[in-house]
Amino acid sequence: MNWEYLREEEFKEAVETSKGLCVVPIGCMEKHGQHLPIGTDSILATEIARRAAEREPVVVFPTLHFGEKTGAGEFAGTVIFSDELRRKILEELCEEIHRNGFHKILLFNGHGGNQAMLSQFARSTLYRKKDYMVYDYAPGSDFPTPNKLLSGNFGKLTSEDREILKDYVAAKKRYGHACFIETGWIYATHPELVRLDKIDAESGSSTHRFDEFAKRKINSPFAWMADYPNSYAGDSHEGMNERIAAAMLEYSVTKAAEVFHFLKNETISKEYHKEWSAKQI
Repeated sequence: MNWEYLREEEFKEAVETSKGLCVVPIGCMEKHGQHLPIGTDSILATEIARRAAEREPVVVFPTLHFGEKTGAGEFAGTVIFSDELRRKILEELCEEIHRNGFHKILLFNGHGGNQAMLSQFARSTLYRKKDYMVYDYAPGSDFPTPNKLLSGNFGKLTSEDREILKDYVAAKKRYGHACFIETGWIYATHPELVRLDKIDAESGSSTHRFDEFAKRKINSPFAWMADYPNSYAGDSHEGMNERIAAAMLEYSVTKAAEVFHFLKNETISKEYHKEWSAKQI
């Protein structure tokens, strides 16, 4: 159920059907190599969430396209909002979603760079002692890797497709950003936006400039951008086709639907939230 498609008189039933769970897809606008669109993270979050909601009914809010991209202004098409504005939007959005009857809000994250922001925001609701609960989940936390596709029953893979996936595993190819998997997700939903002929237009290899930081477990806001100056992280991934892409999407939609089902029916967080609230001074 898409929030913007509902008529006013349908809202009460939608809240009941979703058991008070509203899902908010969140992405960003950033470069994904030369073969994927700027809105890749927003597109994948939207498509996976909405398709999962067709299997496990929840209300899906319109996508938030402007995630955490501070420091990446050198690329055309990138949109950067201040951390204050992003936090304020999330605060007021959750208040409005709650006012409309929802007591569980799932931030459905398509962009890895959003993770710290969303985790901090979820914890801030404790400081503000809200009577609704905020969770976050990212399809990227459970990538549909070639190994997983080979060991499961997703899509309609041919023997040739399986050989492509086996070769990917045997060669120990990397994935990460604008990679084999993100390419598959977008190819499955918007093939017209993917330029497979441009996969090798730029390098997806690391420059290793911040390797010494990584060895010492030191976080730096420059590390990812310096190591991957083309905003592309992954090995060349020849062999992508509509069947492999469909299998990747099927895997992620299935996992997302399972998450929706769990959150709709679990009572642990509500029980503990009540206990926690009672202990606050």
